[in-house]
Amino acid sequence: MRNYNPQTVEAAWQRRWAEAGLFRTPRPAGRPKCYVLDMFPYPSGDGLHVGHVKGYIATDAYARWARMRGWAVLHPMGWDAFGLPAENYALANKVHPRAAVQRNIARFKEQLQRIGFSYDWEREINTTDPRYYKWTQWIFVQMFKRGLAYQSDEPMIWCPSCQTGLANEDLEEGRCERCGTLVEKKKLRQWVLKLTDYAERLLKDLAALDWPEAIKESQRKWIGRSEGALIKFKAQSEKRK
Repeated sequence: MRNYNPQTVEAAWQRRWAEAGLFRTPRPAGRPKCYVLDMFPYPSGDGLHVGHVKGYIATDAYARWARMRGWAVLHPMGWDAFGLPAENYALANKVHPRAAVQRNIARFKEQLQRIGFSYDWEREINTTDPRYYKWTQWIFVQMFKRGLAYQSDEPMIWCPSCQTGLANEDLEEGRCERCGTLVEKKKLRQWVLKLTDYAERLLKDLAALDWPEAIKESQRKWIGRSEGALIKFKAQSEKRK
């Protein structure tokens, strides 16, 4: 028996998969539909890390299982290329963000294909593609017209080094997890989406999802619906309300 050569054997099979369109999304034609979506990676590094692969293996196994059951599976991949990670990478490497994003996407995609994930690459998404973000802009305009997007002075956690706001999840012992700078709290003018108008609907639809209870509970907390009353009064020892 000849020694197994993964570079030769795996490349040959992956080429056959691509030529046959094995992972192309089929028309449902009465079959059950299955949508398997990974969190798109930030193309802000020289390549994938083990955390990407760990998560994608699980979803890919599920997508393959669903195909074997005869379901019409949509399993796409894309790139979350706008935002701070891509900007910081470009600054650190002294390269234009567009060039950095394009180079990193090519590298990430080549790695994903070599691993053998069963993505439908005809459905690939890049958030910096005008054909994509014209629709996110359109959605924002519609929300603005309906009073669901507005500007407000809101308290936020601020990283003076990255010059951006952070969520609690972005902190490590009071410091920015990206650069290690001690953060501060300040009020800043920013855009706000009025998701509270949809809190009831979000919670109702969440209850119908077949998700792990721990994830559903974290989503309930994120939706953050609360009931109560806002009361303003003057304290006896001070003039302010």
